[in-house]
Amino acid sequence: MSGSTIAEDEKPPIDINTLTVEEKKDLVSADTISVLSSTTLDASSPTFTPVKSLHINAKGTPVLCLPVPPAELITAIHNPDGSLAYTSTRAKRSSGSCVLTDAEGTALIGTEYFFGPGKDPKLIRLDDVPEGTTAADSQEIKTASNWTSRNHRFLLPDGHTFAWSYKKEKGFGANGFKGTALVLTLGEKRVALLIRNDETRTPGSKSCSAGNGGELVLGSDVGGEVGIDEDLVVATVLLMLKKEVDRRRTVQFMMIASAVSGGS
Repeated sequence: MSGSTIAEDEKPPIDINTLTVEEKKDLVSADTISVLSSTTLDASSPTFTPVKSLHINAKGTPVLCLPVPPAELITAIHNPDGSLAYTSTRAKRSSGSCVLTDAEGTALIGTEYFFGPGKDPKLIRLDDVPEGTTAADSQEIKTASNWTSRNHRFLLPDGHTFAWSYKKEKGFGANGFKGTALVLTLGEKRVALLIRNDETRTPGSKSCSAGNGGELVLGSDVGGEVGIDEDLVVATVLLMLKKEVDRRRTVQFMMIASAVSGGS
């Protein structure tokens, strides 16, 4: 509508007018592949030993909708018996930053979220800060990624690096999970999987929903000596889902801008 303004909650995560043709292609490709890739993974693989699972309850963003931020400010993470394990809370709809708390409400990890060139998110541990140090000294987890990429690396204070990525693999046998999968790796070792298929996907979402939840399967290395604790796995996979949503929103804004310019 002529003369109208865009509400803060409706603004794109970045200025689409600054995107290059190549960046636009990368965003469209990442949005499509991240959500729709068909992946087969075997939980009994010798490189991964599952020990626990959690359910990420997030409906995600459908293809056909206005490119606005998700209305839900709270994402619940449940244990297999349905009890609450964690809660991730955003302060306002227009912000991607959030705080992860445990079932008792204790703040564990804060995520300062950005999407766009040169704006890698970062996470800060809010619990158990060693005496004589600040969170910035020893508890900050930096991240690195090409902002249009589907993959994301996380840099621990002790120098270890782990990454979430989308895997497309075949030939793991009849016992494998089939569906869209995010895989957390430390070097060549798998640490956790987010499995999204018809059985595990959050009710109300579809396979094409960006940022939809599923079953988070934790391996035996979670909580081990390398410093990848369960709450960190949860916080980082939620960041990956947020990236999916913002890629989807950016593509939707691009489509709207293209339709408007084509009709003018």
